[in-house]
Amino acid sequence: MFSMTTNRARHLLTGLFGTFAVLLPLAASATVEQEWRFRVYLDDREIGHHYFTLTKTENSERLATRANFNVTFLKIPFFRYTHDNVEYWDNNCLTRINSSTDQNGKQYLVEGVATAEGFLVNTNSGEQKLPACISTFAYWDRSFLKQNRLLNSQTGEYLDVEVSYLGENTLPVGEKNVPAHHYRLSADKLDIEVWYSQDNQWLALQSTTEGGRLLRYVAE
Repeated sequence: MFSMTTNRARHLLTGLFGTFAVLLPLAASATVEQEWRFRVYLDDREIGHHYFTLTKTENSERLATRANFNVTFLKIPFFRYTHDNVEYWDNNCLTRINSSTDQNGKQYLVEGVATAEGFLVNTNSGEQKLPACISTFAYWDRSFLKQNRLLNSQTGEYLDVEVSYLGENTLPVGEKNVPAHHYRLSADKLDIEVWYSQDNQWLALQSTTEGGRLLRYVAE
């Protein structure tokens, strides 16, 4: 149970909205089929899950993801969030995206496709044309860290991103402690940290929200 007033809870949860928007990526992988399953925590309280399923075909990769978060206050549902997204990739370039999001009753839709003129994106705010080869926040593919702009798969915003390497440290994964490479991504009001194993496998993620809460992804 949160030990805070309702107004304080609303203030802190406001900071989650922007964070959730970019914790929903899709991208390519070297394997034919792979799955990532994370339990999601707000500070030390479990609030839901985020699952990713990759299928690699001869000519492209397809990754489907679903996130479902539910925050309660005094046992009353206070914040609900669902996100479904399917993306297609070719040679590390996004070729198509279809996402739908319900954020506490507010609906978001993003549809995008690569064309000869560039990547066309339709969102709640209208249509925009982006460069031909773009990327989302593709956490599981460490090569996305080379990008300086990334697509927000919930809103369709194309964000400037700064990436910092924080060094190597030890990370608990299951019952083991493993060496991991640690990075920070900063974009607008976002502050996201991500970890990779020595063989470039995505291990964990966390983000500090605008309200000062810690949102954590823990592998199942």
